[in-house]
Parts: sequence; C-alpha cells; structure tokens
Amino acid sequence: MTVKQKTSGKVYLSYVDQWLDTLPASESDQFKEFAEVTPSIIEIWVYAGIMKYPGTFNDLSRWVKMKYQKLNRREILNSEIAALHSDIQELRMAITAGEIKGDSGAARLAALEKELRSHIETSDRMNRTTDKCGLILAGADRVMREMTAIFKDDPQFAEPIENAINAVWAKIYSEISNA
Repeated sequence: MTVKQKTSGKVYLSYVDQWLDTLPASESDQFKEFAEVTPSIIEIWVYAGIMKYPGTFNDLSRWVKMKYQKLNRREILNSEIAALHSDIQELRMAITAGEIKGDSGAARLAALEKELRSHIETSDRMNRTTDKCGLILAGADRVMREMTAIFKDDPQFAEPIENAINAVWAKIYSEISNA
C-alpha cells in the first residue's frame, strides 16, 4: 500500500522517495544504484542508515520491492531441491516396479542423489552466509546509529564521528563482500 505524501508541491508515493529527494543528486543516484544491484535488503538498510535515512525498515523494504525486482535465490534453490527429491522418489519406484533396469537405474539414482546433496550443501552455505552477513551489518548499523545519537548535539565530534562511521562501513562492507 502506497501512501501519498505532499511536501512543497511534490507528491511522493513513498517515504523513501521523499527522503531521497532531500539528498544531493549524486548521493541519491548512488543509493538507487546500490539498491538496484544489491540482493540483500539488510545491506540496503545499513547503507541507508549511513546516509541518515530516518524512516522504518518496512518502508525501505516496500520501496525496494516496488522499484527493484530481486531474484529470490533461496526460493529457486529450495524448489530445485524439492524437484530433485521428487525425481529420486519416482526413479526408485520405477526401479522397484521393473520399469528401469537395476544397473541403469542405480547409476541415475546415484547421480541424482549426488546432485541433491550438492544443492542441500549450497542451500546451507547460502543460509549461513546470509545470516552471518545480516547479523554483522545489523550490529554495525546499531552501533553507528547509537554513536550518531550520542554525539549529535556536540558539533566538535559530529564530523569526526561521521568520518569514522563512513570508514568503518566501507571496511565492514568490503570484508563481507569478499568473504
């Protein structure tokens, strides 16, 4: 559901669009490009936080879904796992019923089972990596927001804190992206 918000004569379909309009064009464009190419909403959320996004996670998530279609790799992999499992069951039944010769069926069964195990391992690895990255970025985001809130009223620390946050964000993101 989109909410129309009107500010200074412009009609905004989302809070995120309104926020992006307050940024310099180059930063807004960089954020949009990042959101387009990044599959993880958590990473987009953290990046938005670095850019002082004041809205909610749900608003940002809806905006990303509305603007950028993301490929759901987990869903695709899980459907492949289910299909392979079904194929294995059907092959076993065909071998048992004598529709397929035992030695030929055994070779195909072994190949399908190997492929299934590979898909399951890939799924587990993908889930662990995604969960780990999400937790690291969420923790970093929380620390950065708290630091900003603590020093927001002290102008002598505002710029150094912002510079440090940007440097930490770049380092963490680089390390996670290369992991």
